[in-house]
Amino acid sequence: MTAALPSAPAAPRVPGAVTVAVTVTGGLDGVQRVVTLLRGRGYPVRELTADLADDDTGALGVRLPLTPEEAELLVARLHRLPAVLHVTVG
Repeated sequence: MTAALPSAPAAPRVPGAVTVAVTVTGGLDGVQRVVTLLRGRGYPVRELTADLADDDTGALGVRLPLTPEEAELLVARLHRLPAVLHVTVG
């Protein structure tokens, strides 16, 4: 008789540092909306850069420790903001 061994518990997902690039409209107001979302949701931002263009757009670079699932959720939340034009995760 052989006993079935219980399956090993899944290893916890360790967050890795990801960089999220966000393009917004509305200049500084668009940037502020993204920052408000990050702060309001308690994201552990490690680095944030913002560049404003003359054509009323802005670009943000945000580095934070997230699992792939958390990064996917952040992208979905960012796309819900009307000011967000484009989001990429690297």
